[in-house]
Amino acid sequence: MSNIVRTTLGHLHEALEVQLSPADLEPKLKSELNKYRKNAQMKGFRKGKTPMGMIRKLYGKAILGEVVNDLLQSTLVEYLEEQDLSILGQPIPTEDQVASELDPNALTDVHFKFEIGLAPEFEVQGLDADNQFEQYAVEVPAENIDKDLENARKRVGQRDTVDDEIVERDMVQIEAEELDGDAAKENGWATSFSVVADDNLNEGFREQLMGQKAGAKLRFNINEVEKDRDEAFVRKYLLKAEDADAETEIGDQFEGTISEVNRVVAADLNQEFFDKYFGEGNVSNEEEARARIEADIKKYYDRQAESLLFRDFQDDLLERNALELPETFLRRWLLVSNEGMTEERVGREFDDFAKNLQWSLIRGKMVQRFEIEVTEEELLEGFKDRIRGYFGGYGDELIVLNTANRLMQDEKQVDQLYQELMADKLFEELRQVVTVNPKSVPTEEFEAIVEAAQKEIQARQQNQSLPESVEESEEEEVADVE
Repeated sequence: MSNIVRTTLGHLHEALEVQLSPADLEPKLKSELNKYRKNAQMKGFRKGKTPMGMIRKLYGKAILGEVVNDLLQSTLVEYLEEQDLSILGQPIPTEDQVASELDPNALTDVHFKFEIGLAPEFEVQGLDADNQFEQYAVEVPAENIDKDLENARKRVGQRDTVDDEIVERDMVQIEAEELDGDAAKENGWATSFSVVADDNLNEGFREQLMGQKAGAKLRFNINEVEKDRDEAFVRKYLLKAEDADAETEIGDQFEGTISEVNRVVAADLNQEFFDKYFGEGNVSNEEEARARIEADIKKYYDRQAESLLFRDFQDDLLERNALELPETFLRRWLLVSNEGMTEERVGREFDDFAKNLQWSLIRGKMVQRFEIEVTEEELLEGFKDRIRGYFGGYGDELIVLNTANRLMQDEKQVDQLYQELMADKLFEELRQVVTVNPKSVPTEEFEAIVEAAQKEIQARQQNQSLPESVEESEEEEVADVE
């Protein structure tokens, strides 16, 4: 019968010595050999009639190795469950582990020795009304609502040809000819292209363009029309050169005529606009439209404020629940379990890893205490909300549902959303047990706070290559305040 001896190596650091006897191995070995024999087809023997001695001689050692590995795994799992041991990471072979010789014709006791790290026992402190926090309440200026309403009107507006002077965001059509000095080049290259009057244009070309009207002429370097464009882009999209023109040499100096200026004309503030942008029947006048936009802006800022508050929850609970971890085991586990890991890297990044592991343990305790779970229906609704967000909060519900159903088949996407919803539920539970006081703050000040928090998170992530925890889980944090 399998035998396990447990000894203490240090704080929450133990060894498990596992002994598998011939009595454990022989029945499983015979069973696997018989399975192999039934399908074996060897020269001189009918299928399934190869002598067992030959099967054992030829394949016994490899099959025994699989039997030992499977039995070892099941024995360890059963023991950990019986002893109700909560371990960190996975068991790893001790440094003095000696490989056992496996002989299927003469079974002997097989010995293995593993190190394990145990999770500390604790109750989460700080989950009470005496623990107080501040949550930012962002003041939304009227000009922000004005700007978003104007953008909404342009989104559903129409693009019309105008004779006015060119202004920001106009679409400008240009007919251009290659120059030879100050005159049009004989048999030179001619092209027609469109540009948008925005910051993607090179400054010199933009200065020439702004304020002009249809019919005006411009002289420019074709390679300096738009910023950060390589030769391949210019030839394809501005010069409209085909593959057959690959050998044609084209100069860079051109004279162009503005042939047409198009501008998005904002939609009127009428019911047609309200129905198109906000959904049919949801808004019926400008006052309601402004209220809806303000609510959406506040929702955006509130989400960021909640992420900052969640970070404060984390920092506070980490400080109140300092946990002693099996550091010796964890350092060795990181080296053994991660390919290419070095002692130098572990030493440099271990403190951040330990902090993330500490939070993972605290989080797990709170999930159990609050009995938090995420259902399949909640995952589907979460995907639907995410997709609606791509359409500015509105969209065809059939498209939304079909897209959400497809995402439900993507394991990686589902796991990511599951973690997000778990974090959201945990956040709400924490809000209920601690005291949260609102703190009014202007938009500009709040955006500066968010930017500083993002830079802090990015700097930490750039300097860290160890897994965030033994579970490789991604926690909700300030990086989500984008």
